Amino acid sequence: MHDRDNYGHPERRASTGLPLGIMLLSMLAIGAYLLVGGALLDDENQDVVVYVPRVSAPN
Repeated sequence: MHDRDNYGHPERRASTGLPLGIMLLSMLAIGAYLLVGGALLDDENQDVVVYVPRVSAPN
């Protein structure tokens, strides 16, 4: 008679392809996000202007 919860022997070799693939794809996606965001925000036409208040001499 067969046991109902008998699934055989445990795995001896676990596959690491899926976790490593997910990690590498995540790293590539984050890198692409940063590169595209940096390219969109890097506008050379934007200049920084600092306005200094005028100091008037006391009368």
